[in-house]
Amino acid sequence: MVKQMNEKTVRAISVEKVDVVKKVMLEKPKLRDYEVLFKVHYVSLCTIEQRVYKGKRDYGYPFLGGHENVGEIVEVGNGVVGFEKGDYAVFTFNYCNQCESCQSGRGTQCEYQKEQLPKIDFDGSIVGGAMSEYIAVPAWQLIKIDAEKDQLSSFALTEPLACCIHSIEKAAVQFGDTVLIVGFGIMGWIHLQLAKMRGAVVIVSEGDEKRRSFAQEEGADFVINPLEVGRLESRIAEITHKKGVTLIVNTVANPDIWDQLFTLLDTQGKILAYSSQDRKKPAQVDMGAAHSKEIQIIGTVNPTVHDNLKATKLIAAKKIVMERMIDSVFDYEEAKEAFDHACLPTVYRVLIQF
Repeated sequence: MVKQMNEKTVRAISVEKVDVVKKVMLEKPKLRDYEVLFKVHYVSLCTIEQRVYKGKRDYGYPFLGGHENVGEIVEVGNGVVGFEKGDYAVFTFNYCNQCESCQSGRGTQCEYQKEQLPKIDFDGSIVGGAMSEYIAVPAWQLIKIDAEKDQLSSFALTEPLACCIHSIEKAAVQFGDTVLIVGFGIMGWIHLQLAKMRGAVVIVSEGDEKRRSFAQEEGADFVINPLEVGRLESRIAEITHKKGVTLIVNTVANPDIWDQLFTLLDTQGKILAYSSQDRKKPAQVDMGAAHSKEIQIIGTVNPTVHDNLKATKLIAAKKIVMERMIDSVFDYEEAKEAFDHACLPTVYRVLIQF
């Protein structure tokens, strides 16, 4: 039986098992030193939440997600500086800011992520935690934003933008590079925007007709249907005069496509393993060709706190209009409907509003 809400409880959304979402009441967190009480206004349903909901990813059940978020500071704990009650902010991943990785700018590889204190008392697994309306967040994981309340929804997508900033900078995209983006979901769209800002010629490979049309509308220089046999290889050869592309950004979770991608690279080309994969399957890599062509394979996961800061500045300045990636906004009471809609194959981001 769900407890009734009172001043000591908060609303939350738990994925109980595959295809089952439950609205639950949790104990309101008490602040520890150097924390703020964070009220979530919007939380986005990332592919992590979608995959857990559909049983494609196992973090354990019940599951409390929510790492793409925006909210408001409603209480400030002892020792917190730079934040005040009423400030709007986003919070980043569970970086400790104490290990060597965090202190050397490699926070995506934080050594103590799993040892951080939970943002709320929840009998299950937590990734992010913004599926709870109130959470306790260490001040060093927060980024203050300058926005009016009616502009907040776009900042819920700070984290995916920051992820793509991280990958584009790791790949060191230069003016005149030829970039192939595989897949035109939200991450493909963001990579397109950032690559164009870097002065690259961008090719999008996408099997869905509507998304191919959208890619053209959004500024892709070339759009290819990879489902046509031989089409991807022949068009890449034609566009690049048989040289191959400078960079491939794979945003697709299907490991079966990797073998084909390596053949499309120019000498000293780079391939960016952006997307996590739904299952483990080794790629067939000709290491002799990687040696002679000086191919680089680059892994990228999550953003640093600095990447998130950059993302908030781009959103605030409308350099990238993240509202274009918001398919719909559901109320907390419609959590089940929100998850079902977010899992439809052609939908971009779905938000839940508390």
